[in-house]
Amino acid sequence: MPSTLHVVSHTHWDREWYLPFEAFRLRLVDLIDHLLEILDSDPTFHHFSLDAQTIVLEDYLAIRPEARDRLARHIEQGRIAVGPWYQLNDEFLVSGEATVRSLLLGHRIAKAFGGCMKVGYLPDQFGNISQMPQILRGFGIDNAIMGRGRQLAGDRKMEFWWESPDGSRVLSSLMAYWYNNAQYIPTDKDDAVAFFEHLRDIMRNRSAASHLLLMNGVDHLEAEPWVGSVIAEVGPVLHERSGDQLVHSSLTAYVDALRTEVQERSLELETVVGELREDRGGACLAGTLSTRVYLKQVNDEAQTEVERYAEPLSAFAWIHGSPYPAGQLRYAWKLLMQNHPHDSICGCSVDDVHDEMMTRFRCVRQVASAVVGRATDHLTGRDRTTGAVALPCELYVFNPLNWERTDPVRVVLELPLGPPSRGSAQRSADAVIRGLRITDPDGEEVPYEVTANETVITMVTNPLELPLEQWVQRIAVQFVATKVPACGYAIYRVEPADGWYTQDAAWVREEDSVAAPDLEDGGDAGDEYLYRPPLKDVTVRLSLACEPDWGLQASAVRRTRIVRSRLLLPERSDASQRSENLVECPVRLEITNWRDLERVELRLEMDNRATDHRLRSVFWVGGGSKVVAGGQFDAIVRPARPEHVAEGASPFYPMSLWVDTVERRSGKGLTVIAPGIHEFEAYTDATGAICEIALTLLRCVGQLSGRGDGPGVSTPGAQCLGKQAFSMAVWEHEHDWQEDEVWKQAHQFAVPLLAVQAPASVAKPRRASYLQVTPASLIVSAVKKAEDRDGLIVRFYNTTEALVETGQVSVPPAQRWRRVNLNEDVLEGWHEGDTAQLRVRPKEIVTLEFGL
Repeated sequence: MPSTLHVVSHTHWDREWYLPFEAFRLRLVDLIDHLLEILDSDPTFHHFSLDAQTIVLEDYLAIRPEARDRLARHIEQGRIAVGPWYQLNDEFLVSGEATVRSLLLGHRIAKAFGGCMKVGYLPDQFGNISQMPQILRGFGIDNAIMGRGRQLAGDRKMEFWWESPDGSRVLSSLMAYWYNNAQYIPTDKDDAVAFFEHLRDIMRNRSAASHLLLMNGVDHLEAEPWVGSVIAEVGPVLHERSGDQLVHSSLTAYVDALRTEVQERSLELETVVGELREDRGGACLAGTLSTRVYLKQVNDEAQTEVERYAEPLSAFAWIHGSPYPAGQLRYAWKLLMQNHPHDSICGCSVDDVHDEMMTRFRCVRQVASAVVGRATDHLTGRDRTTGAVALPCELYVFNPLNWERTDPVRVVLELPLGPPSRGSAQRSADAVIRGLRITDPDGEEVPYEVTANETVITMVTNPLELPLEQWVQRIAVQFVATKVPACGYAIYRVEPADGWYTQDAAWVREEDSVAAPDLEDGGDAGDEYLYRPPLKDVTVRLSLACEPDWGLQASAVRRTRIVRSRLLLPERSDASQRSENLVECPVRLEITNWRDLERVELRLEMDNRATDHRLRSVFWVGGGSKVVAGGQFDAIVRPARPEHVAEGASPFYPMSLWVDTVERRSGKGLTVIAPGIHEFEAYTDATGAICEIALTLLRCVGQLSGRGDGPGVSTPGAQCLGKQAFSMAVWEHEHDWQEDEVWKQAHQFAVPLLAVQAPASVAKPRRASYLQVTPASLIVSAVKKAEDRDGLIVRFYNTTEALVETGQVSVPPAQRWRRVNLNEDVLEGWHEGDTAQLRVRPKEIVTLEFGL
């Protein structure tokens, strides 16, 4: 059967990588300038793909604003393809919601320029998440084209069906010969004929269809001006010789033709379910899960501030009369997503790139903090322009999660010692508070601990005044808040008292403490992409549970055991062995049990003074044949060891927030929770049972790529020298991970309760929910105003393998509700009332719109 050769001219645009962003931006300006010249002058050059991204339009127009109309004209005519993405993010290292937002924003930017390419293009992501088919379907995209995650083993074909755990599927095409299989098209006619025939013959053997995808381009390359004329000249020759069609095509045209052929010929394609992470030969570059862990940690923190606090609290304030900060939140999301491309968040770029990322993260958090402050001002009645709030006052304890919870609260009270003034602020010694009493919403006294107490000058700002100064007493307090309503708040009262809460810590039982994890360290002679142990590795293992140097802090609300130790590590490693010279790396571990909490929290600090090594925290789990880990809109069960490890694949897995074991033979389960840590490995005993879970805390290397197929640039920042800190938690439970709802403890640890000091009031209920989503297996991922209209968007997903027969979502002020897709396109008519009831399939992502 004759073939149709779809030649797609394109560039793969890594926004930052072996050069920093601004250096690459100037190259992008050259690329698009030259592309526009080609399109304006050569009608045979039909099409060019801008890597399915829209951020490149913003980057280009920041330098060439005068070119917008010219660029938009070619996009409208279909000669330049943009979208559906804002940028090509790494899927495993960002939240599922961040992937949705890249498509949500990318669609709107592309539409504003004249058209959005409806192709699920995933050229160079280091593996693909399980829920990507469902996410693509949520944007009306029924296809995917990827470069990594699946390999041509056995008799596989490039075309297949890819299915999410909920049953959503997309028609998929693997660029098995990469996205540069037609990178250089010869200008000589005879050479070009031979080139296309050779490529056709290779690809035919691995294709189930007659339509073949020839990618003319690669990283950062400009359009080849001769491509259109060469295809016009060579096409008739190929057709005469073999009946083949050679077309200067597009990704959209290729997908349309492939879809039609599959339907008309009833082609039987293999169905692949779940994540695509086949890693023979290290093809997924899995070491990036743990390269520059500090980036992953601050990203998780910034994501949480935007997703879990700034956006939903702004939505709650909006439905209660406050203006919605759409522009501010869009700006924060853009900044955040600019750090999400696969060469950025993966930590596999030059040091300058990652230094600039840290500045972006700081900007994201500044914006998010300001947005949270404005939202909580409205929700609590707080007016920060008038100065500190005096006692008695109230603490609004906000719970962003969609289940009632009991958790620690940390808050810094600021109590006035004098009035705000400009210069020479006054303070009164009589105003100093010498004791506090805190009561819960039911009027019961609450145990608390004061961790700091000082007098300082603070700044009071007002949009109509220059900054004022005010003396305040700043008291840091922590306590355990109980039964805080789902997606709501509880109000605690703070009053002056004759003294501080002094009840002893008799509530603590000795068995409440858990054994500390071991620390395991080995050499790493790899690079930013791949872990490679030295040929003669030396592993150092430190059991912190056995360390004699420890102290104890105890209060009415917590008991913290502090362990101090040191790791003696080889100073460096190379490909052959670790050095004999040793360096001392101080270690400090805090193990905290909170009153009324089963979860145990850990904080590990280490001063890293060694290079070329990998540090892991190892937890004994005592059984299980499989592991289950949090994922993007998913909880993924995997075998103890990945397949094909002997073929050069990594033996470790990705995780998002938590990991546990399943199919235990006996004993309790252990959930290990670690925000910002994304790599784990299951250690097995002689029987094949899982005995330990190891989380990779540091992977310290000194070069971008040492494989000979990429930039061999020195990256001293990737050695992660200096002080490092890791927050983790563990939770013992009796039953299966689904029955015990282990994700609840994980999310509670990662998304702390937020306390806001406000003036005393009797007008509001002491406990209330703005939104209720039940059961708890339905995890809320987004609460926001709709992008293009006045509606409240609520998104959640079923994290379990069980059908939810009656899911319920209530928004008390709402008048009606309806289902929409991820792009917020309407799927059905309105239903009356403020409560939605619906069936939710296992692993299904659901988006609802509520009319207020």
